[in-house]
This record gives sequence, structure tokens and C-alpha cells, in this order.
Amino acid sequence: MGIADRLKDLKTKAVDATAERSDKIHEAVEKVATVADERTGGKYHERIQNASAKAGGLVDGLKDSDRDASAQSGDAAPGDTQAAPVADTQSAPPPDADSAPRA
Repeated sequence: MGIADRLKDLKTKAVDATAERSDKIHEAVEKVATVADERTGGKYHERIQNASAKAGGLVDGLKDSDRDASAQSGDAAPGDTQAAPVADTQSAPPPDADSAPRA
């Protein structure tokens, strides 16, 4: 077994563990966001909420990819009839005026 196979196996284990514990991860992200918001006095509330949403989206993405991989290999749980997620067709938000290249 080469190093690439070992890394692939570790990635699979990490994705599986994340999918199994996604509820606890979501709870932890919410708790961290609340504490960070309190400690900054709400000054960065919007940024903290955006980061929290992104973290939750990453966890859900891993969970969905794990489900898709199980379905492709025939390991889907009985009664698991959820359709595969559709690709996000939204475009990226426009860059901030501060980040625009200067002439």
C-alpha cells in the first residue's frame, strides 16, 4: 500500500467521522459563534455569522459527499432516498470596492 492509498484511506475515515458526528459539530460551531459574538460585543456579528454558516456548509457538504459515495458503492442505508445535491449555480459575490485593482 503506497502513501497515496494511505492518504485516501485517512481522508475516507475523516469524512466518515465528520458525517457521523455532524450534529455535534454544528452544535460546537454555534456555541463558538455565540461566544465569539459575546466577547467582541457584537462588533463582528455579521462576519461571525458568515463564518459559522460557511463552516456548517462545509460539514453538510462532507456529509452529502459521504452519502453519495455510499450510494454509489451500494452501501446506502435502507430508506435513504434523498436525491443527490444539485450543483450551486449562484455566482460569487462581487468583490469589495477596497479590493478592486487600482489603475
